[in-house]
Amino acid sequence: MTFLYHRFRHLLIPVLLTVMAITLSQVYQANLNIWTDIISSLPYWLLIITAFIALQFNRSRLAFLSVLFMGYYALYQNNLFTLSLNMFSDKPVVIAGALVISLFATVKDRGILSSHGIMRLFLISMCLGFGFLWFWLLNRYDQQISLLLTTGLKPQYQLLIPMIICSAIVSFNAIRHTNLVNSAIFISLAIWIMHYYQPQWLPLSYLLSILAIVYLITILVDSYFLAYRDELTGLPSRRALFNLSLSLGRKYSVAMLDIDHFKKFNDTYGHDVGDQVLKLVASKLLNVSGGGKVFRYGGEEFTIIFPRKDTHYVIPHLDAVRQAIQDYNIVLRDEKRKTQTKAKRKTNSTKKYKAVKVTISIGTAERLAGHSFTQTLKKADEALYKAKKKGRNQVCS
Repeated sequence: MTFLYHRFRHLLIPVLLTVMAITLSQVYQANLNIWTDIISSLPYWLLIITAFIALQFNRSRLAFLSVLFMGYYALYQNNLFTLSLNMFSDKPVVIAGALVISLFATVKDRGILSSHGIMRLFLISMCLGFGFLWFWLLNRYDQQISLLLTTGLKPQYQLLIPMIICSAIVSFNAIRHTNLVNSAIFISLAIWIMHYYQPQWLPLSYLLSILAIVYLITILVDSYFLAYRDELTGLPSRRALFNLSLSLGRKYSVAMLDIDHFKKFNDTYGHDVGDQVLKLVASKLLNVSGGGKVFRYGGEEFTIIFPRKDTHYVIPHLDAVRQAIQDYNIVLRDEKRKTQTKAKRKTNSTKKYKAVKVTISIGTAERLAGHSFTQTLKKADEALYKAKKKGRNQVCS
């Protein structure tokens, strides 16, 4: 259960919060009617702000979607769809919108003022064109389709088929690549479908305001993690460490950890294996008991903070995690295996791979009266040097 939560939390939490926001808006809609004029113009302001902030943080997909939703809302508010689509149903627009959202679920964030931006605009126009082309083809070849399917393609299935395909693409991408931006795109499609099938449940102004807030929170939280999280290990970075130090009380302990002979390990097995070792050590350090908070300090160095604890308390917990890393066998697999076919992998499945071990040295220190965090960190670093000098793979204070 814990694994599933950590694997899908970036999808489940935004979706649950969005459902709560939509539900509360629907429940208290009568109370919000006095703000109708303000709420009707709110999507414009929120989506403009969202597009601007998204561009500042290089989230071009959300910037594009914000502008497109704002354009759709302007047309919808002024009844221009009724005027321009009086010979068609609104189904082509619904399909075109779903296709555009699916498009941004499958591409990466790229600069707008570049060849990528031009290509995005071209693909958006293709999606818009396909929405109308789909129904034109169904009407044009209705007799041939009827001969193939006996009863013809029922009107509800004409829309349902492309919507199911788009939903499958967006859902698969959100599950396979769980991050906040993909979750926001998943929510975009859900709101788009809801707006079409249940328009009476909540006005479009409410839905787009909620969606814009989802985008804003996504950009800000995602940018926070980008600034305060180490990309390789997923641990909080040194910046997060010093940010935490501002809120520590008078009593705490600091542990500095270093992977023994890591440079030699890198030179022997390559940087790719070295990166795997760093991630492995990080995952083991996360299991440290005693209330320790783990950070990647830099390179092969890590830091653990124990708020309100002294060194006598933390040493057994540090020694336990040191022992867990020492006892773990790292199996080195052939890097070519990633590019091999399944048949080739099966042929080589009986091949024995080399197993290696890594160890860590740990130095710890507790804060003394009148000492700053930097001074305590320096004492822990000195204790780490002592552990290395005494033979490595041990805890010193």
